[in-house]
Amino acid sequence: MRLFDVLPERFFSLFSGSNREIYAEAILELYEQYKISRFGIEYDIMRDLLQELIEVKEESGVQFEIEEDTTIDSSESDNMQRAKANTLLRKLLHLKWIDVETRNNFKQYIILPHYSIRMLSVLHDLCQVRTIEYQSYALSTFQLLSNDGMEKQPSIAIIEAERITEQLLEELRLLINNMKNHMEQVISKQSLQEVLDHHFDVYMKKIVDKSYHRLKTSDHVARYRSKILETVQRWSLNQDLLNLAIEDAMRSELYSSMDEAEQKIKQALQFIEETYDSLDELYEQIDLRHHQYIKSSYDRARYLTQHNQGVDQQIATILESYEKNQPHWDDFLNNVIRLHETDHLTEKSLLTPRKKKELHQAESHTVVPISEEIKKKIRNHSIQRLESAITKQKINAFVLERLADRDEMGMVDLAPKTIEEYIYLPYVYLYGYDRHSEYRLVRKKEKRIVHIGEYRFDDRTVIRNSPKGRGGNLVHKRK
Repeated sequence: MRLFDVLPERFFSLFSGSNREIYAEAILELYEQYKISRFGIEYDIMRDLLQELIEVKEESGVQFEIEEDTTIDSSESDNMQRAKANTLLRKLLHLKWIDVETRNNFKQYIILPHYSIRMLSVLHDLCQVRTIEYQSYALSTFQLLSNDGMEKQPSIAIIEAERITEQLLEELRLLINNMKNHMEQVISKQSLQEVLDHHFDVYMKKIVDKSYHRLKTSDHVARYRSKILETVQRWSLNQDLLNLAIEDAMRSELYSSMDEAEQKIKQALQFIEETYDSLDELYEQIDLRHHQYIKSSYDRARYLTQHNQGVDQQIATILESYEKNQPHWDDFLNNVIRLHETDHLTEKSLLTPRKKKELHQAESHTVVPISEEIKKKIRNHSIQRLESAITKQKINAFVLERLADRDEMGMVDLAPKTIEEYIYLPYVYLYGYDRHSEYRLVRKKEKRIVHIGEYRFDDRTVIRNSPKGRGGNLVHKRK
């Protein structure tokens, strides 16, 4: 089917005349009334709304002109604004944007044809900056492909999931193209203020806040993506499940044959799988477009800042503006004077002299006297701590006491009897390899761990380092 088999031949000529701005707002107002009214719009109400629209427009300087193919009824010449409103409605009726019917109560009602409803819906969406709920598309698809939806009517669930996936894909592509369009717009700006206004008032509000930020944060579809792909792949690869969907499609009379039903169901499942598989590429393109716009707006702002700094450039801009707006020469003259404006030298404009840093004054300390009794307590406490501390002398005395008259012994002879002696053992090992101790430890050929009661330690040979032992050995060797 061709386009103009559905639409009237002169349908779009509404936007080609001098009144296209008024016509555009008129049909949007018509669509608003269509959404309010259930069974048609009363002709008189619509005429009054259009009359008010024309009056407001003419007050702002936009005149409604009578075109060649339109005429004003002579009976309405007393009220020119109402006549223009009726002329506008007759224009819409002539171009078949609307239909008018008279009902039993002799009232006229405006009825919108099906193609006008679709067209007005698209135009209304173009004029609205709406927040895109990307997650809602993924959530709806997930709910349709869940167990409950697929068990009841799998064919309808798959077809509806395909339609919602197409909407998600369309919104993502639309976001990419919008970013490219805004990048081209910001490059064409001629002043720094225009760049800043477009960046903060247009791009940030319409693109970042409404779409990009939500896509990257709360509206991320990743939470449903894996589950959707899992379900789609399961139904695509399982022939029994696929046959259930085909049989349900034939029962619902969605298709005329089994082959057509199988082909459409497989195509729908494949489209959903390919779309959610390629989301990473779409996200990458969206991020790329966003960074391109940020770089373009920054480069344009920097160029305009550097380009407009010179006095020659400012004078050239003023002269160029003078050619276009000669009646406003006074304003331009003030700008020229402002370029050469200078301020007088004042104390505030000079750097403050450096001051020498003042010398640091130490705070006076207060000496608090300590009584002899407290000093005695502190001294006794320190002596007790020293007496109870483990020193090399205590460890040597402990080992020599166990050696007695022997020159060597095993670690078994140092088996601790109290917790204090058990604490001595690590120090015995520590000082046993110190050449300045009065004993030394020697490893045995066989590694053996000694268990004595609750205590366990490595066995070593303890040898005395006393002058008696070493001297005797030396004398023996000399002899």
